[in-house]
Amino acid sequence: MISWRRPSWGVAAVFCLLLVYLFDVGRARVGMYGGERGEKEVGRRDLAEDVKNGTLGFQEIFVVNLPKRTDRKDAMTLAAAYTEIKLSWIYGLPGDQIPDVTLPLSQNQTPPSPASKGSWRAHLNAIQAVVEKDLGSALVMEDDVDWDLRLKDQLFNFSLATRTLIQPLVPNLENINSKSPQYADPSFPTPKPGQEPTDIDLPSRPLTIPPASSPYGDDWDILWLGHCGMSTPPPGTTTHPLGRIFYPDPSVPDIPSVDVSGGTWDLTTFYPPHTRLVHHAYSPVCSLVYAVSQRGARTILYELSIRNFTSAYDNMLRELCDGEDMREGKLVCLSVQPALWTHWRERGRRGKESDISGVKGWRERGESRNVRWSVRGNLGRLVRGVGGEGGWWDQWPD
Repeated sequence: MISWRRPSWGVAAVFCLLLVYLFDVGRARVGMYGGERGEKEVGRRDLAEDVKNGTLGFQEIFVVNLPKRTDRKDAMTLAAAYTEIKLSWIYGLPGDQIPDVTLPLSQNQTPPSPASKGSWRAHLNAIQAVVEKDLGSALVMEDDVDWDLRLKDQLFNFSLATRTLIQPLVPNLENINSKSPQYADPSFPTPKPGQEPTDIDLPSRPLTIPPASSPYGDDWDILWLGHCGMSTPPPGTTTHPLGRIFYPDPSVPDIPSVDVSGGTWDLTTFYPPHTRLVHHAYSPVCSLVYAVSQRGARTILYELSIRNFTSAYDNMLRELCDGEDMREGKLVCLSVQPALWTHWRERGRRGKESDISGVKGWRERGESRNVRWSVRGNLGRLVRGVGGEGGWWDQWPD
């Protein structure tokens, strides 16, 4: 892989510092997982700090829930309260109550299963709310997910990574005469044939112009944050930008415990242990948790509710992110490995795990993939007021 090389210093460094001041730019240093915390502001507050608010830097967080699953709503409400997250609820309908006439099916297309219809409509109810409320961005979550107690710190670093990929570079002596914006990822927004991936170490990232609309950057449609598997765009592809941001993160399990099934093995093959990787989404599986911009929400509502129903909801999102032929356009979709949200499989009867498949049996211990300090697994400690940094249950210790 091609590594990012920082520009030479000297005169260029002095010129860059002057431009930083003139462009009113503050640079956020990588957080607790990559070095020194603390932002130096120049003239205005950086939006990166909004990641730590109750809606994680989005305008609203929607949780998709079937009203009959009060158990899931109870657990999510408690987990959100202990991690200081504010939730709004979107209620779905059983699929057998959704008329086939509401789906944009083709002439001879067989209607989908009730389970597929139910998932599709519940998620589109959330997307509809984003458009109707004219929200700049929103996070959509399914009601059976788990996350790390350090989520806000994880998202802080994720936001620095996404803006490094999609925000223009601050002009310097090397690109000051360019007629178009320059990016740290030379394949963004459109890769050239034969380009190789560019690896950028987050603690050494170049200066980018700070975003004005979202802490995650100004030019994204979907942030795919919770999934069952994700691939990195392959070298030479002309459909996806190839840049990859990597950084050390102790909340990532050691390589033997990292589960990357459903995606590619690049994370555990080419990068050191305890590494988090951010890149453009490619062949994602499962839509557990994702953020949408207003632009992205309008496209999703048009494509999936009005224009063309092709498959399960997560597959249709993938079609938009991958720019497949059945879609009129391609969205800007960014993702992270390992995922920041994953399914929580609780202790007890396995039939509780899914409203779609009739799973049987008994699970002796609750668990989730790739989440070390699980908020769901530590709820008992949180309720009792015990735990702390040395006392949280670590699902995947070194």
